[in-house]
Amino acid sequence: MKHNLEPHIQHIDFTQYLRGLWVIPILILFAQSIIRITDNPLITHIPSWLFFFNPFVFLVFFIIAAYWVHQPIRDAIQQNTHISLEQAMSILPMRALKAFGLAGLVSVVFILALIFLNSLMANYSFTPRMFIALILSISFGLGILIPTTAMALTMAWMAKTRKKLSLQNLFIGDLEHFRSYPWLMRSANRPWLIFGITSLIPVSILAAFTWLMLGTSDEVEQHFILMQAIVLFSNLTFGGVALVWITSRTVHRITRELAIGLNFLRQGKFNGHVAIMIDDEMGELARGLNTALAGLKERDSLKDALAIASDIQKGLMPTDSPNIPHYTVTGFQQSCHTVGGDYYDYIQRNDGTTWLVIADVAGKGYPAALTVANLQAMLHALANGEHISLLDAATYINKSLYQSLQGGRFVTLFLAALNHHNHKLQWINAGHIPPLLWQDEHITRLEATSPPLGVLANIPLSISTTTLSLGDTLFSCTDGVTEARNANGEMFGDTNVEAWFQLKHELDLAMLPSSILACLDEKGFHTRDDDITILCLKRIRSSHDETHQYTH
Repeated sequence: MKHNLEPHIQHIDFTQYLRGLWVIPILILFAQSIIRITDNPLITHIPSWLFFFNPFVFLVFFIIAAYWVHQPIRDAIQQNTHISLEQAMSILPMRALKAFGLAGLVSVVFILALIFLNSLMANYSFTPRMFIALILSISFGLGILIPTTAMALTMAWMAKTRKKLSLQNLFIGDLEHFRSYPWLMRSANRPWLIFGITSLIPVSILAAFTWLMLGTSDEVEQHFILMQAIVLFSNLTFGGVALVWITSRTVHRITRELAIGLNFLRQGKFNGHVAIMIDDEMGELARGLNTALAGLKERDSLKDALAIASDIQKGLMPTDSPNIPHYTVTGFQQSCHTVGGDYYDYIQRNDGTTWLVIADVAGKGYPAALTVANLQAMLHALANGEHISLLDAATYINKSLYQSLQGGRFVTLFLAALNHHNHKLQWINAGHIPPLLWQDEHITRLEATSPPLGVLANIPLSISTTTLSLGDTLFSCTDGVTEARNANGEMFGDTNVEAWFQLKHELDLAMLPSSILACLDEKGFHTRDDDITILCLKRIRSSHDETHQYTH
């Protein structure tokens, strides 16, 4: 991914990187000063100009190494390479290890060769013990401590630069390029590396110095080795403190960034993101925090979308009970999720009849809610058409659902047409839970006469007709009632619904939904994993009935 980096080059150009290595010249000058102020017999045989020339040579070596380390960054900025800035930044620490390690090795060889040649020309007796002590001292300072510090400074600059670029949403961080160097990049291994550099290696060298001193009685050799031990100790003290300080500051900067990410989570600021400042386990954690923040932001947005969808779906349901002479009707819905697949409706037609609908779409969430919206639109369109019978409506809906539903989904539907003039109730039950009709002092189940809609292109559909008398009550529900479960996992079932209806059918119709919910709670059926939808109808005595009775 290419970014326009022109406004931000000051954060990542070579000059800025070189400034980040400011500790290196201080370490080199400090080491030279310690060598100079110690009464080392070797120094008296080295010309002063050459002694002061050496630090500049070492600095040139390390500047060349730094230039090579920074090369992929420059190429990525100028788009002269196929790798992105993220990839170039990721390979930076390993390039630093190679480049500064090589610069340290060249510096060690250069100074040893210079000292050895100068001792030959000055006819200075340079014994093997002295040469070994010199190799150990210089190799640790120039070959290990300074390159390691340069690498730590590189990682500190990389972490700080990534943070700055992250503030402009220009940098994410790529962890893939360091999968092949787990020994270096794993944060659990770095304390051991620091331990080896600041403790194990120098202590081993001091032990070697002790062995070299005990193996000779020559005071010149002993003095020379002792001076090398002082140089080693001084370099270790100053360089070790610098290395630990750089590393601790980098770790503090990274952990502070992770803490910011955790605060984003705690405060619900899901728009924030965390800079991936280093490619290790902490980088993985930062990436995980970003994934979590993005997911929570998406879920938060989805929550708003679901709330809107819920409002839309509620708008599909009737808001008021219809005014039907001689009858009272009530409906109820309790959603298990934000949107669901249950639907009820009462649609008054131009011919004076009223369609009563209760349906259950297989499945949950958006797909079921979309099917409900489609079903509602079809029913209202069909109800407005002239000469459309229940059979015509059910046949059309079945064919439409068969073409649109996927993955074996279907719709159970109870559709009834009420004529309040002759009190005839025509109905079709397509695979729905049988509604219960209280009539003639007993309960009649209006059983399904056809399979659910949408399963087959053509299904057998038949219309049944029931005449309603005064006091007859119809109770219909979805499987959210019958499949409610108790603590033992047992379902409420049709039998319990019938037993409840046997006792409560005389209640005011508006009280039936709350009554069945109270029954579920009293019997311990608290687990409800589906929407609960209820549609009730009752024939009541009206003023017209009383007038008709009086005239007779």
